[in-house]
Amino acid sequence: MLTALAILATLAPCALAGMYSAPVVNLDAKTFKQALSVEHAAMVAFVAPWCGHCKSLGPEFSAAATSLSPLIPFYAVDCDDAGNKRLCAEYQIQGFPTIKAFPRALKGAARDYQGERKRGALIDYAKGLVPDRVKKLRMDEGAETALGKFLGEKPSQPHALLIHPSTPSIPFLWKVLGQRLSSTMHVGYVKDSASHETLTSLGIYEPADTSRDATRAVFWAASASRGQIVEYDGAFKFNALLEWLQALMDGKTPPPPPKEDSKAQKPVQADTPPATADADAKSARQAEIDRKAKLRAKMEEAEKRDQIRRAKLAAKANGGATAAGTGGEEASKVENAPRPEAEEGVDEEMLQGSSPAEGVVADAQPEVEAGSGGGAEVRETMVHEEL
Repeated sequence: MLTALAILATLAPCALAGMYSAPVVNLDAKTFKQALSVEHAAMVAFVAPWCGHCKSLGPEFSAAATSLSPLIPFYAVDCDDAGNKRLCAEYQIQGFPTIKAFPRALKGAARDYQGERKRGALIDYAKGLVPDRVKKLRMDEGAETALGKFLGEKPSQPHALLIHPSTPSIPFLWKVLGQRLSSTMHVGYVKDSASHETLTSLGIYEPADTSRDATRAVFWAASASRGQIVEYDGAFKFNALLEWLQALMDGKTPPPPPKEDSKAQKPVQADTPPATADADAKSARQAEIDRKAKLRAKMEEAEKRDQIRRAKLAAKANGGATAAGTGGEEASKVENAPRPEAEEGVDEEMLQGSSPAEGVVADAQPEVEAGSGGGAEVRETMVHEEL
């Protein structure tokens, strides 16, 4: 069975041709089923090259795809291509552009996206498609008790735990990983205390090294004891973490994970007296510690800005009818498609498993536009792939 990473590799050439640019992957009738064979959320735009609104959607759809890549894939299908007409007929595409959400890929029913065709609204809607499959540990009962309960749940499955030093909410990257692996792995999350109670309980706290206060991910094989722990030592990016966890589940030795900064210069040994060499080594270690501390501060600041932005958008949405009016106007911009001709031999397997998706938040959150004072509010595209 192909993994998500293998499927992504086989589909990579498809992204080079079509209406929309990477990371949007342009699919045809043959690659559509393959791309959606892995159970995960996906967004698909059914478009036509002669459609003006489809061209206008392109930059917004691509920007949303960039923000969520590779957590939630964004695809496009050219319904004007003769080879794709059966596929578009299967999904009853009658106007362009038509955006459909697939909360569980082909294992669930597709949903029509009716929100604004703006990157912010598309991002918020797509994120809402991912159900919460991550167990959040309660630290009010103590780290020892919380860890014991977590490891005691689903003992026949391997366990993975993300330990964050400051954020109480589950990072979206980890939420997507939890959903992808929910059938084969018990995934948890905990915000550690200021005294590093969780890290200390696991025996991986190193007080002398402040760079190790950052986010940590650990793994236990099925039925392993608490001490049989495997710690992740690489960049906290989606594909690297997914590959590491899948290799451990398969009983294989995971490949060396990419470091946070592969371009960081290693200390060069020079012909200097021993005392000078020791001082240079200490200076290099301190510089690396300072770099990681600045990186953590930068990520925390970005998270705070994102929270403030969302609060402002929510306040504006509650206070005015402009956004609702704008959303209705955007939703009406659909160009009618030529009526597809009836064709024989439609692939019946395209829509197998049409049961409604479970635990999915489907309400779109329209992006609020500015009032009479000017144009639409500029919204920064936040990349969600890193912690």
